Amino acid sequence: MQQSNRRKKILSKLTVLLACGLLGFSSFAQGNDLNQIQKQIKQQESKIAEQKRAQAKLQASLKDQESKINSVVGELRETELSLQEIRKQMAETEKQIKQLEKQERVQKAKLAQQIDAIYRSGVNPSTLERMLSEDAKKAERMKVYYQHLNQVRIDMINNLKATQENLAKQREAISGQQKNHRDQLSTQKKQQQELQKAQQERQSTLNELNKNLTKDQNKLETLKANENALRQEIQRAEQAARQQEQREREALAQKKQEEEKRTSKPYQPTDQERKLINSTSGLGTAARQYSRPVSGPTLYSFGSIQAGEVRWKGMVIGAPTGTAVKAIASGRVILAGHLNGYGYMVIVKHGDSDLSLYGFNQAVFVKQGQLVSAGQTIAQVGNTGEISKPALYFGISRKGVPVNPAGWIK
Repeated sequence: MQQSNRRKKILSKLTVLLACGLLGFSSFAQGNDLNQIQKQIKQQESKIAEQKRAQAKLQASLKDQESKINSVVGELRETELSLQEIRKQMAETEKQIKQLEKQERVQKAKLAQQIDAIYRSGVNPSTLERMLSEDAKKAERMKVYYQHLNQVRIDMINNLKATQENLAKQREAISGQQKNHRDQLSTQKKQQQELQKAQQERQSTLNELNKNLTKDQNKLETLKANENALRQEIQRAEQAARQQEQREREALAQKKQEEEKRTSKPYQPTDQERKLINSTSGLGTAARQYSRPVSGPTLYSFGSIQAGEVRWKGMVIGAPTGTAVKAIASGRVILAGHLNGYGYMVIVKHGDSDLSLYGFNQAVFVKQGQLVSAGQTIAQVGNTGEISKPALYFGISRKGVPVNPAGWIK
């Protein structure tokens, strides 16, 4: 009986000791798991931070490459305009050369007719010698006839000589124009090669960026940051535009007063000043009254999901790279430059509270503060910003609130 009680006590103690050991082991194991998780979290955070640094570096490279593309496209456009002017000059010079050659033939024919007439009338060198003799000089009629005959021939020869000199100058001019044309073509070819190289480098950077941007949350945060940056940039640009408009209107009023006082006549504003006077009107009620900024299919409509809860605040219209982007209405450019997420962006202010936005461009052709007309080319379609294919981001904002732009365009 005593032995049985002793066994029970021993078993009870062993059970307690074993339980304490298991609890200690469990606590130790949980501690190790927690440390391991915390370590993994730190490693992941470090990896994300490194990815963000790499992404920022790639974004900077992308911006530089897109800036180079913008610059090269601008230079290429200037070269093309220069070539057009040179070809126009060459066509005009060739026209003048043909006219001079025709004039030269007519003058030669007239001179030949006169020489032939002189020969047939017997006014040859021996006759001329007799006409120049003392006896002939006494004959006033012969003297006048000789002077007139000689002067006509001299005039013809001088006219022919002037025509030939002018012809030589024009041929020299067209030779220089042809050389300039060849040089411009060579420059254009180099610029096209530079553009192709820059576009390939940009595509490589984009591929690297897209490979690194694997987390939806990262993309969502980027889109939100881009939207916020655009909102802030618009506020800053609108304020600067209002101040500029006020200064220009005050200057115009003063100029009008001074001119009317000086001339005592109503002042006639210049074309640029008329644009300033008419820039007070907004876009009006949405009635599909404006032409599309580019022709093409709608890839993303206003309000469709961009990522997560972020929705498109404008529409995206597909179009080939290099397509001309045109302002839908007259107004003032308040922004023309690069914005993260939107690439090369142009924003035009219409009246007091309406804006039209044009993004994803590969090049812009207007400057901040410039007044533009409806239908004027302001940019070139590209795929800068958060877009993988060439397209135009087009938006309209009224009183700081994005509205569906489809209601204003045909």
